[in-house]
Amino acid sequence: MATITKPPIPEQTETQTESTPMQPAQAVAESISPKSRLATTILAWFLGGLGVDRFYTGHIGLGILKLVTIGGFGIWALIDFIMAVVGKRKDKNGLLITKW
Repeated sequence: MATITKPPIPEQTETQTESTPMQPAQAVAESISPKSRLATTILAWFLGGLGVDRFYTGHIGLGILKLVTIGGFGIWALIDFIMAVVGKRKDKNGLLITKW
């Protein structure tokens, strides 16, 4: 009589380290920039044509481009001001500037 042998089942080991899941409030708090929304808005209104608001948020290249084009002939400066008022501007790390 022939016996059937089953192949050995490999052991399943966890290779990933378990980390605690991030709480929703903590995730939101970590995605907010330390930059001031008020400062960004004021800079965009008064010095937006010179790109000072872009320099403040850390976008040096865009600040230089905005300076050279005089705020994108005024259109880019106006759009940046509106986005700052609404709270949709981001800093160089991609974090939203929402704290007044």
